[in-house]
Amino acid sequence: MKIKRSGPAPAQPAPPPAAQQPAPAQQAAPRRKSGALYWVALAFFALLFIVSAALLGRRLWEDHEVRSDFADLEALIEPAAPAADDGAQSDNAARFAALVARNPDFIGWISIDATNLSFPVMYSPDEPDFYLRHDFEGEYSDSGVPYLDARCTLTAADRSDNLVIYGHNMKTGTIFGFLTDYKQPETYQEHPTIRLDTLYGAGEYEVFAAFAIDIAADRSFAYNNYIDLDEDSFREFVEEVKRRSDVDSGITPVYGDELLTLSTCEYSSANGRYVVCARRTGG
Repeated sequence: MKIKRSGPAPAQPAPPPAAQQPAPAQQAAPRRKSGALYWVALAFFALLFIVSAALLGRRLWEDHEVRSDFADLEALIEPAAPAADDGAQSDNAARFAALVARNPDFIGWISIDATNLSFPVMYSPDEPDFYLRHDFEGEYSDSGVPYLDARCTLTAADRSDNLVIYGHNMKTGTIFGFLTDYKQPETYQEHPTIRLDTLYGAGEYEVFAAFAIDIAADRSFAYNNYIDLDEDSFREFVEEVKRRSDVDSGITPVYGDELLTLSTCEYSSANGRYVVCARRTGG
């Protein structure tokens, strides 16, 4: 019996190759779109950098102009005339005659040695905050000029127990910006005294306290209302500023001491102030 051997199975025809589908034209769009976004973002940040640099440059230039203007005013002080230490206006009037002639609201000059804090002090009780936004010549100015609280008295015959002076803390550090450095212990060690020479005498003051306060969030202590003081309010003021102080001076003023309070902005909070308190030690 013959066995039929089957031959190889006939080859199956290969399936026709899948038709190549043309790539949709829009597949390239995401890449083009992301590339466009990159250039838009790059242009935006470049513009932002240019604007920021321009604003910074403008601020620095204005700061330079302000410093130059105050330096010109300081040059008008007559160094040959000695500062008065006996309350007589006539002695200091000679030193400050040119400044008074330029602006009769000028009442003195405040400075801290070896710092950039050296400025005139103005007094305009009829327009209490005028020099907050006006320069020495009475023109509008973001920097303003340090000025004495209108409620204070400062004459040849009488003066308040606590002279309160306000000044801006410009973000470039000018005007009273240096005061916030008293947060650091070394600042007090290097700069423990403040000079305030007025039309009525020279004054040297030793710092005994410095502190920050948010005047909106903390209404328990209106530090700038302590101006004409009886013994109880004097003690209350001294105790409170020392309790809050960043400075450990070891100094406790006693009733009868003449006080000086400097106030400026402090930017750790929206309504922050930084306050430096000192007592008079001599002329």
